[in-house]
Amino acid sequence: MNKFRNLLLTIIAVILFAFFLDKAPDFMNGYWLRILNLIAINAILALSLNLIYGITGMFSLGHAGFMAIGAYVSALLIIPAAQKQSMWILEDIYPWLLNLNTPFVISLIIAGLVAAFFGWLIALPVLRLGGDYLGIATLGFAEIIRILITNTPRLTNGSLGLKGIPAHATLFMSWGCLGIVLLCMVCMLRSNFGGVLRAVRDDEVAAKMMGVNTFRVRVLAFTLGCFGGGLGGALMGNLITTIDPKMFMITQTYNILMIIVVGGLGSVTGSLIGSVLVTVMLEWLRFVENPITFGSFTIPGIPGMRMVIFSLLLIIVIIFRREGIMGMREFSWDIFFPKRKAKAKHDESESQNYENVLELENIKLQFGGLSAIEDLSFTIKKGEIVGLIGPNGAGKTSAFNVVSGFYKPTSGSIKFLGKSIGGLRPDEVCKAGMSRTFQNIRLFGNETVLQNVMVGSWVRQKNPWFMTLLPFLFTDVIREDAEIRERSLNLLAQLGLYAFADEKASSLPYGAQRRLEIARALGTRPKFLLLDEPAAGMNPQESAELMNFIRRLRDEFDLTILLIEHDMKVVMNVCDYIHVLDQGVHIAQGTPDEIKNNIKVVEAYLGAGASEGLPVPEKELKVTGGDLS
Repeated sequence: MNKFRNLLLTIIAVILFAFFLDKAPDFMNGYWLRILNLIAINAILALSLNLIYGITGMFSLGHAGFMAIGAYVSALLIIPAAQKQSMWILEDIYPWLLNLNTPFVISLIIAGLVAAFFGWLIALPVLRLGGDYLGIATLGFAEIIRILITNTPRLTNGSLGLKGIPAHATLFMSWGCLGIVLLCMVCMLRSNFGGVLRAVRDDEVAAKMMGVNTFRVRVLAFTLGCFGGGLGGALMGNLITTIDPKMFMITQTYNILMIIVVGGLGSVTGSLIGSVLVTVMLEWLRFVENPITFGSFTIPGIPGMRMVIFSLLLIIVIIFRREGIMGMREFSWDIFFPKRKAKAKHDESESQNYENVLELENIKLQFGGLSAIEDLSFTIKKGEIVGLIGPNGAGKTSAFNVVSGFYKPTSGSIKFLGKSIGGLRPDEVCKAGMSRTFQNIRLFGNETVLQNVMVGSWVRQKNPWFMTLLPFLFTDVIREDAEIRERSLNLLAQLGLYAFADEKASSLPYGAQRRLEIARALGTRPKFLLLDEPAAGMNPQESAELMNFIRRLRDEFDLTILLIEHDMKVVMNVCDYIHVLDQGVHIAQGTPDEIKNNIKVVEAYLGAGASEGLPVPEKELKVTGGDLS
């Protein structure tokens, strides 16, 4: 019912705004109509850059280059042959380009696709970088594009630019393009794929372990953002009706960055609000560049002063509202109506018959001359809870990272469910049916508890990402997202987190965050679960509850569990079998009772000679071995 109400209100708002655009020429002069067009074009550019930077977390400074590609491609496709012939003075235009002509709408699509193609080419090598390096690389690309445009006069008319471009960027054309971009982006971000994009931004390592091919997702988001940059550049060039290489300096990218910073990184609503404010302010502040008279006192106009004043205002916004006007929030009609929470529905876990076996055979992991793991071999059978213990630096986390795909073993083989997984990426390992948690909790802190768990379901989604752009044409994606949402709510209910479903993950207490990380891992529907120090930071009462919780996980979700843990009470009471590492070497294995009385284990923890007078009480192990507490 709420969805229907919100849809109806949105349709009414769109109709009213379309009526406003239709009547705008009757009461607005050409100057304000131009500003209205600029707002729509800047909003398209802001949304596209926000997809790259704010939503997926890639710092890019190359948007001006993609704008230039879009502007030139569209202009060359719509300028008549006679006009091209007269404009090319320095050198003759290429013959194949002279008579090339398409309708304006087709030129916009082609402009976006060409910009997206170049974005894809750049993304493949450049996105292996990160942070400042990525920003510098994309900045260099934008400058290369500008120089190429200047120095290919037969193609672009060089530094003379293109003039007299047929004007097609009307209010309905600009705002119609914005409407389509906005619709596609909102649909995509509301789907589970949108949650995956934000997960990559918040914690790429955790996203990998949830089965997300993060490199592919980043390339995809970057390419889509470049399409928007090319589209916005094409509309901008058509509105101004003249373009040249100097239009697409780095300042163009800065202007778009200002919009998304003011509006809020990661917020679609913020991009729209920022586009209105920045565009109007930049135009309104032009008066400070002209002489201003107060009675007999005249202040001379100073060229560029509007940018100085605007920059000061931007600094004030950043100081007092660094997250922007909207932060990461979005507008919703729900703010005008009381909120109702849906009731949780419990479904029975899927039951499958499979031979759940993990086999490690002679695994060796070396970093240069340092051996982290040496000839590690063991087998874990279906339904077991197995502990992996050892002193600090024993190689436990390295073993976890090898099994889960973060490290490729130097030698040896890893078989999971009878298939070799040694050398697979983390997302491929997750897809095979294995998931894990981390010693230091890695949640997507800016997303809600429910969104965190839904990201875990991405690895099992059947419908491709592009269906999320137009879900009303591909109803299967709506149905699948609804199923994922319901299944995620059920998981939260089973793990006692349903009341926090709409809360930010970072706001949860420590124990609840631990359970949420496990719930997210369960969202991948694993057959095998790796728990990395689940009792870390817990008090004795919480540790006791954790032991029951781990057993319940095994029984209710039909899991096999491998855990690293330093709390010996947890290990001895919850594990069916235990493996012990010391300095990368597998020194012992057996039941909890066998491990407690193993000479090598005691000496590994307490030092040589400590094994005299065995058995060593568990209480003494915990007190004397500070590593075990």
